[in-house]
Amino acid sequence: MTRAPGRPRSAEADEAILRATLDLLTADGYAALTMERVRERSGVGKATIYRRYKSKEELVAAAITHLNVDFPEPPDTGSLVGDFAATAQTVLADAERTGFAPTVARLLSEVAGDPVMHELFTTNLVEPRRRVIGTIVERAKARGEIRADIDTGLAVDMIIGPVIYRLLLSGGDLSAVGNPAEILPQVLAGLSPR
Repeated sequence: MTRAPGRPRSAEADEAILRATLDLLTADGYAALTMERVRERSGVGKATIYRRYKSKEELVAAAITHLNVDFPEPPDTGSLVGDFAATAQTVLADAERTGFAPTVARLLSEVAGDPVMHELFTTNLVEPRRRVIGTIVERAKARGEIRADIDTGLAVDMIIGPVIYRLLLSGGDLSAVGNPAEILPQVLAGLSPR
């Protein structure tokens, strides 16, 4: 097998570009982000960046995807609270590792006014997490823990909404979010079977 012409891609350059992009998004937001500022912050040449990303949108999509963790099927602990607690623990540990929380808080404040950013954010971060929580909700319905007639999307919003709200109010401070599994029992009072 022959190698394609040119030098192999540098993993260090890839990481520097994505880290610089995320740092700039967190500090200044999407509107202020430019390829030149990413070049300056990353220490990587402009040609290196443009070989990987043809536009700001493509670069931001890659940076947001870099934050995303491919969640496996959520654990089945036998209860909604247990499944959610195990999943929340994974999400929070990953957010701590990647520095994800302040970036998400900043981006959430910008996405409403920018259709391109909204689409990137929703596709790469919001929907994968909603699918995982949706699976947990469907299991809870099947077990009879919550009403079978509840709209799954609405239940997902009710479960993760308080966590996102706290994340936004704290500016991305994970310690201010608290334990999502302790919030859930209060939410469940409205979802319990009648």
